[in-house]
Amino acid sequence: MPNWKFWQRKKKHKGFRGFDAAAINRLLNDWVTTSKSIDQDLKNGVLKILRARSRDLCQNNDYGRKFLNLLATNVVGPNGIRLQSKVYRPPNSRGKVVLDGPANEQIERAWRKWCKKGNCTVDGQLGFVDVQKLIIKTAGRDGEALIRIVRNFPNEFGFAIQILDPARLDEDKNDNRQNITLGVQKDEWGRPINYYIVSQDAVDGYYESIVYDHEILPAEEIIHLYIIEHPGQSRGVPWPITALKRLHMLGNYEESELVASRIAAAKMGFFINPDGSLYPGDDTDSLGNVVTEVSPGKFEQLPAGWDFKAFDVDHPTTAFEDFIKAILKGAAAGLNVSYASLANDMADANYSSTRHATLEERDHWMSLQRWFIENFINPIFEEWLRMVLLKKVLNLPAEAYERWNSPIWQPRRWSWIDPLKDVKASETAIAMGINSRTRIASEQGHDFDDIIEELAREKEKAQELGLDLEAKKPQTQGVKSNGFLGITPVRQSGGKALP
Repeated sequence: MPNWKFWQRKKKHKGFRGFDAAAINRLLNDWVTTSKSIDQDLKNGVLKILRARSRDLCQNNDYGRKFLNLLATNVVGPNGIRLQSKVYRPPNSRGKVVLDGPANEQIERAWRKWCKKGNCTVDGQLGFVDVQKLIIKTAGRDGEALIRIVRNFPNEFGFAIQILDPARLDEDKNDNRQNITLGVQKDEWGRPINYYIVSQDAVDGYYESIVYDHEILPAEEIIHLYIIEHPGQSRGVPWPITALKRLHMLGNYEESELVASRIAAAKMGFFINPDGSLYPGDDTDSLGNVVTEVSPGKFEQLPAGWDFKAFDVDHPTTAFEDFIKAILKGAAAGLNVSYASLANDMADANYSSTRHATLEERDHWMSLQRWFIENFINPIFEEWLRMVLLKKVLNLPAEAYERWNSPIWQPRRWSWIDPLKDVKASETAIAMGINSRTRIASEQGHDFDDIIEELAREKEKAQELGLDLEAKKPQTQGVKSNGFLGITPVRQSGGKALP
């Protein structure tokens, strides 16, 4: 233990400077801390409690549920994270490299087919877009997601995935001799080698015994998806962890305030008689309870000697709205979302504040998208590609796997906040040579190659029908534009601009 008396004497010495946050005094005596590893903090049922509370919050609390919907909407989006295969042909005699169109079309067509409902999961209940939404919601709520890779599955592709409940990864399985921590066994370098999985019946509490039979799954069959925030971390922590207590108590406070407001609106009161006799009322119900009729605008004379004492409750309080805002701002910070998005409150927003909050929030969503692609989408695609090449689903040689494994993932993107200003800024950046049309299209969730091909097809179709699209195209003042950001569509053959 540190010698705190020596430390205090040393601090009083002239010229000594310590850390106020490390001081031991009456103001900080309740700040109890340890320096244990994150895995040690999660043992002894702590992870189970955190997961259970996070699940309850996201199931029964409006803001917890909204957080999960924000994850699905912004990380995955309505169309999911889409594949663009970018396989190139070997350089020709002049050293020019071009896209291998037939190979890319084969891969993309087979991937789209596998992503359909009935193909990608072992139970056939979800398409891959819904799988993505389920996985990101599970990771956000439970702090981790568990996906099993099933090779040689009896379908056309020989490949499917199984989504497992993270609670089935036994956090009570710990063995220092075998280097097992929270159900994850690692080698001497900290690389996972086995996962100890219990049945769903055990998780649901159908077994009375706490000793469960484990299904030991090798790491090659498991994608354990979680954000690593500490060195050596073995399990994920629910993302709303710092907001759990705040949002839970806020929900209880809102319920109490709602009940109090309902009571206040009822304007109840009491009939009082000094001699203690029972109030006769207007009638009695079947149980003998006194019933008094109350209707708007009605005045009633009480029996002699009786008085009425009103019971007025001043709810909702005038500070209710400001208090709710203050609590939700703290919760939004803990959830890494904007207050306006979490609370659906744009009352005090203006263009500048909205733009700043939106851009900052989108940076966070894009960071999550990159993490999601790198740790879930790409590993799934690589395993799928190996199997479809071995199963001869693609008319491509399996030995050239590395060549065919050239995916570009296009996650969802968002509309410009101020379209006119942003388009003008993009045009200026292109003119200055500090940005490209490809990057601008990618920022909007589009593929530049698809755009120019569509423009070419539109031009050809219009020419076949004798239509002049240029005459109907609006012109931007001071900018000579033809097509998308100054692109002149060209025919696929001939290479000449269309008139």
